[in-house]
Amino acid sequence: MIKRKFWLAFTCLVTIALLAQSPAWGFRNLKEGEKPPDFKLKDLDGKTHSLSQYKGKVVIVVYWRPGQERSLNELKALKSLHETFSDQPVQVLAITKDSDRSAIKDLRTSLELTFPLLLDSNEEVYSQFGVFVFPSTALIDRKGIYRVHYGSFRDDDSEEIEGQVRVLLGLISEKELRAEEEKEAPLVTEEQKRARNHINLAKTLKKRGMDEKAVEEIEKAVTLDPSNPEGHILLGFFLLDQGELDRAIDHLSTGMELDPKSTDAKIGLGRAYRMKGQTDKALGILDTELNLFPDSAGIHLELGEVYESLGKTKEACEHYKSSAHHALDKQERY
Repeated sequence: MIKRKFWLAFTCLVTIALLAQSPAWGFRNLKEGEKPPDFKLKDLDGKTHSLSQYKGKVVIVVYWRPGQERSLNELKALKSLHETFSDQPVQVLAITKDSDRSAIKDLRTSLELTFPLLLDSNEEVYSQFGVFVFPSTALIDRKGIYRVHYGSFRDDDSEEIEGQVRVLLGLISEKELRAEEEKEAPLVTEEQKRARNHINLAKTLKKRGMDEKAVEEIEKAVTLDPSNPEGHILLGFFLLDQGELDRAIDHLSTGMELDPKSTDAKIGLGRAYRMKGQTDKALGILDTELNLFPDSAGIHLELGEVYESLGKTKEACEHYKSSAHHALDKQERY
């Protein structure tokens, strides 16, 4: 099969991408407690911004990549945070090395961003800061000292960033912040705890090739906590491997209803419809998602499968290559 030519490269690249999820991989050349290198970059309107000009403010520097889901999610989160601290000395600077001004302007308009989007066309900041994963975020205190960093972007990062900004502004102490977080932590029911244990066990059994046992465990998890989208999505993928396509579609659809942003659920549905021979439906789901996230390695991989099943060798090869490329280049977990 065509995909075997690319599978080894794809697997290696995904391994690297998974390692890059660690926050330690944010900015490789910066050290917490030290001043980062100053820079001067122009925004979309030609105005020059330097890091040093914002001394006296808490500065949030994010290095992002257009078209990447995590980067777009962080920009949306920073927009909200920027509005929250509008009456405080806080500045957001979003930097990209992408040179497509028109596309970035369109994004600024669609997201209604008011903070500067800076263009690092010569990749000066990219090199000086040692960007390894997109997006990477640094919090710089009012004295210009690099304090906290985040590599990649997860759902709970926005709350963490907001809390750290409050600390750097002197609105709250670190101890008080920790106490707040412990108080606000959602209560986890006994059923949810047991469901999580079943999910973890199912993953382990799956890795060991014990597919039937894995399905039994994930079914227990879904029964205990039917509101958890991860359980439904995992069960959907496990059922796909067993050829139970209709049941897989039911659970993947439920997972997508519980988590409409889940690209994994949509990839799973695309795979299910491909396996049922409904390639038009598969292409419709996957192409729609690819338009939203053109850098998704997982979507390209599944599209390669669809085109290969249709005997369209050229299109299949293009998507397999794109999948392997984006797994490293975009640092996306799949």
